[in-house]
Amino acid sequence: MLTLLSAAVLCVLMLYVLRGGLASANGFTIVGMDVQGLGMGVLAFVAAAWYFGPLYGVAIVISVMIHEFGHVAAFRIAGHDDARFRLIPLMGGVAISDKAPESQAHDFFITLMGPGICLAPMAFAYALADVVQPVSPAAAEFLWTFALVTAALNFFNLLPFWPLDGGRCLRILTDTFAPGATNVVTMIMSAAMAAAAVAMQSMALFLFAILGAQSLFSWSQAWAQRRQMTKMQGLLALSAYLFTAGAHLLGGYTMLVRFL
Repeated sequence: MLTLLSAAVLCVLMLYVLRGGLASANGFTIVGMDVQGLGMGVLAFVAAAWYFGPLYGVAIVISVMIHEFGHVAAFRIAGHDDARFRLIPLMGGVAISDKAPESQAHDFFITLMGPGICLAPMAFAYALADVVQPVSPAAAEFLWTFALVTAALNFFNLLPFWPLDGGRCLRILTDTFAPGATNVVTMIMSAAMAAAAVAMQSMALFLFAILGAQSLFSWSQAWAQRRQMTKMQGLLALSAYLFTAGAHLLGGYTMLVRFL
């Protein structure tokens, strides 16, 4: 019970940290929902349940929605009231804003809060699963599956491959501590993603690698106009990244060892 209480406190603290981004100026709008967005969301649920099985499929989609809302909430805190997200069947989701972050500190915060917001529900689901196990084994199994999937997906997303969130974080950190190496490091990350896609025979990863390589040519001018983080901000950002990745590694270790 103490573990459950601690996890609940973590959830409350996460909501407090993101309190400025939970609602837009137009009200409590989680997703900029329209007919196309609704259709993509339904298709994502159906595709995930068909490909991974109902239990893992639903857990994956819920985890992706929480992850993308973390980006949206961080966008709004940084002044992007237009932020919204879309689900992409069998590929995850994408957070959208009509303008780029004005500084690299904002960019890093927005990027890390996708995996960051997932720490609280992952811990709460693990703790709650132990409590409900004697009463409802089926509910406990779903909670355990959701926690495991959430941790594993977010750890994978934090790997230093461009254009995953981890790759974006590494690019910002490289530009903070070694600005001259930023483009080279980004190209190496993109090549590493392509190599991983070939080794794992994953078309989805290969598509990510292609999109990442294409984005390198459009990012240069906008990137140069953003305010850099200070070295102190960079150290804090690095610490936050390592903590978030480590927590998700611990939570998703069983699944990661099985599939990687």
